[in-house]
Amino acid sequence: MLRTKKIAVLITVFVLAGVAVFTIANKNKNSGKTDVTLYFLNSTGSTVSECNKAFSADSNDELYKQVAESLLKGIKGKKYTALSEKGTEVKKIENDSGNLTIDFSGEYLKAGIISTYAVVKTFSQLPEVNAVMVTVNGRDILGQGYITGDEINLESDDDCATTVVLYFADEDKEKLVSEYRKINVLDTQPIEQYILTELIRGPKVKGHTALLPKHTDIVSVETTEGTCYVNFKKSLASKEQQELMIYSIVNSLTERGGVECVQFLIDGKKSDNAGAPDISAPLYRNESLIK
Repeated sequence: MLRTKKIAVLITVFVLAGVAVFTIANKNKNSGKTDVTLYFLNSTGSTVSECNKAFSADSNDELYKQVAESLLKGIKGKKYTALSEKGTEVKKIENDSGNLTIDFSGEYLKAGIISTYAVVKTFSQLPEVNAVMVTVNGRDILGQGYITGDEINLESDDDCATTVVLYFADEDKEKLVSEYRKINVLDTQPIEQYILTELIRGPKVKGHTALLPKHTDIVSVETTEGTCYVNFKKSLASKEQQELMIYSIVNSLTERGGVECVQFLIDGKKSDNAGAPDISAPLYRNESLIK
């Protein structure tokens, strides 16, 4: 996947959840503290709110630790929401000649993609940090290695907003129903990734029902010559409403130009599932299931 020189991180009510960003940390000469501006999700999770905080640290390593813990803990007050959900821990922070790695516990996987770019933007602006890589239990969750803060441009406009069509189950879980959603897309992530993330997030329309479990783990999404390869960490088999669930994905992805069919993969391999539907072969749009 090509990397652009700038990564536009566009934050709106419809974009993936999870944001926390710092501006450049400034040393307060009068108090000996380091002033940092932190950005958290607002109380409704629809946008960001900023808050200034002063840190007292005897070393850069201690400052890194305090900053990370503040992001995860949040700030007291109804208008702020922490970067990641409760239970997320910072396992390790290492700075190797300006390349900083921050490793979170598994709970961080539930945070949105923007959260990760926000962490990169945050730590790359702290002292003696040139580039940042965010990992979960040692795994680079963006797959891009170290990223510099200059590669991330935080903007509040929605010039790159895109409307997608998502399919969820109806109230009786008998048919698929469509739902339009406006999202903003990062330059380095395929829009198909965002569609799947929104399907996991669930519907916003009353009477629509989510089909993908909240814990669904997507390894990768890539479209080649009209086939979108969706790689899951574990099988989707033996689940209720499997046909609706599978075609909520297929029909949502094939709404986009350039995607003709969907090939499901489990840990990078084609499934041997020959059930209904048979996900071992590419699946095409099924409009008979749409209400």
